[in-house]
Amino acid sequence: MMNFIEKHSKILAVSLCLLTSGPIVSTMYAKEVQPGWHGEGADRYYILESNRQTATGLTKIDTELYYFNSKGEMQFGWQNVSDETYYFQADGTAATGTVTIHGSEYNFQKEGILLHGWSEDGKSFYDEKGNKTSTNWVEDNGAKYYFDDKGNCVTGWQKIDGQDYYFGEDGKMATGQFDVDGKTYFTGEDGIFRTGWQVINGQDYYYAENGEVTKNKFLDIDGTKYAFDENGNLIKNTEKDGYKIDENGVATEITPSQDSSTQDTTSTPAQSTTTNTNTSTNTSTNTTQAPSQNTTGGSTNNSYNNNYAPSTPSVNSSAIAAAALNQVGASQDCTMLVTNALAAVGINFHGSPEQYLSLGRITSSPVAGDIIVYSGHVAIYLGNGQAVHGGWLGNQTVVGPVSCGNALIAYVHVG
Repeated sequence: MMNFIEKHSKILAVSLCLLTSGPIVSTMYAKEVQPGWHGEGADRYYILESNRQTATGLTKIDTELYYFNSKGEMQFGWQNVSDETYYFQADGTAATGTVTIHGSEYNFQKEGILLHGWSEDGKSFYDEKGNKTSTNWVEDNGAKYYFDDKGNCVTGWQKIDGQDYYFGEDGKMATGQFDVDGKTYFTGEDGIFRTGWQVINGQDYYYAENGEVTKNKFLDIDGTKYAFDENGNLIKNTEKDGYKIDENGVATEITPSQDSSTQDTTSTPAQSTTTNTNTSTNTSTNTTQAPSQNTTGGSTNNSYNNNYAPSTPSVNSSAIAAAALNQVGASQDCTMLVTNALAAVGINFHGSPEQYLSLGRITSSPVAGDIIVYSGHVAIYLGNGQAVHGGWLGNQTVVGPVSCGNALIAYVHVG
């Protein structure tokens, strides 16, 4: 008998252990799968009622948000979940509202997400602590933004620390060359407007004190005259509105004495092949002296010496209009347009725009073929409010309205 007990003592011991422990294991298992909280303090975990499984990830329990890892262990402190930042306090709940953490205040949404970056409406920006940015700059994705004292992203023209800036409708600070309301401006990478001479993509531009580029005009700069086209490019190596412009863009007025020495080689009259006036464009050689200037018409029509006026034969004004129309599309300035139109009817003259006042009489009832003299511009009248302009959109000859942006001085009837 003793031999049997000794031989099977280990088996008996195991069997007895199993018999006595069975109820305990069953009780523990039953307790662990019950829905709700289990454990104490930081070792707590939660069994879901829906599937009797341990909670993992973000879990809302009794209106509070908790976070468990993949093993069901409750997490604390700063956590990044699905690219959003949370802070879980000592009791495991997510921080919401304004919370002081290690001496610094942070702002969280009611869902527990730290406020940061752009607001949903794109008007505000929150820093790394969840504070709304105000009266300060923000650089985001290579663009700069500025926020006012209410934390709103500004747009349009703004003066900040004594400097003018421009912000687009999306709030981005404008840099480089850009247009606003039909005017062109230029700033550096810092958004501050550049003035004076600037070279952009190999082109010369001149910007006024307000940052606006000089366009479609002559301008005296440090005692030297320059001309700029409709895009603001400095004009070089051409003639425009009675000025000769060199390779550096310097414009020098063409005097009558200069013109007389070059007229034969620089002026090629436009030939009129057809007209709808049934009148001859025959160039008469009769020499009729240009009429004297009306001394009561103001300083605009008597400031040029009549010695400059060429002989003006009796001409048909419609022939001048036809000759001007035949030049539409040609590349030339306004003075060459008028010179060529007059040359077609036997009048040889070239000067600055105002000098064409000497070629006839001032009239308040213009007819087609009359000369229109403006401040710095000259054209041929076509009737019905239309005229042929040279030097348009660069150096093109076009038909357009009489009103062209230059102040109109007078209509001159030739012959």
